[in-house]
Amino acid sequence: MKKEGRLEVITGTMFSGKSTELIRRLNRYEISGLRTILYKPAIDTRYAETAVASHDKLMRQAIPVSTMEEIRMHLSDKTEVLGFDEAQFLPSDIVPFCHEQAQYGRIVIASFLLKNFRDEAFPFMDGKRTVLDLMTIADSITSMTAICTYRETETCGRDASRVQRLQDGKPVPYDSPVVLVGGKESYEPRCRLHFVHYAENKHLIPIR
Repeated sequence: MKKEGRLEVITGTMFSGKSTELIRRLNRYEISGLRTILYKPAIDTRYAETAVASHDKLMRQAIPVSTMEEIRMHLSDKTEVLGFDEAQFLPSDIVPFCHEQAQYGRIVIASFLLKNFRDEAFPFMDGKRTVLDLMTIADSITSMTAICTYRETETCGRDASRVQRLQDGKPVPYDSPVVLVGGKESYEPRCRLHFVHYAENKHLIPIR
């Protein structure tokens, strides 16, 4: 296979439609006759163990994986398009793997959260890289936003580029675990105005 490969990135906040867009692109590639495969992190069992499901319940069968060995094990010589949902929940070696596959001539589509609840770049599961490393080698980047659902007398409705993790209706402490797979019961999309920033957030502290 010596076609022109590429890496397409779909990123943004929770509830922004990333999985829906990933499924849409894979369906289009299949219609054009390309052989596709879709992976999902085994840790993500919110809606189905062997399918990628968007928050609006759009679904597509997927292979749950936790390691690079499992990813390679399911890869066929005939595969032309690889999709990854929630790639932030995979090991850091997904970065050189995506580069390798694009160089080989495959189309790679990676969908992932850009930032965690702290408003910091999301680290991969082993903490050795962040999703920014995957973005730097991408050929195209689609950045998606949700709708801010903060409500006082009425719902805000602005574009939401952040997600607030809540417990009993209040933002969780900064030192809470970074990974908590959940949905609307734990997370709320927020705009800049309504996101509660953390004083511990390192990239907001001036360098001295």
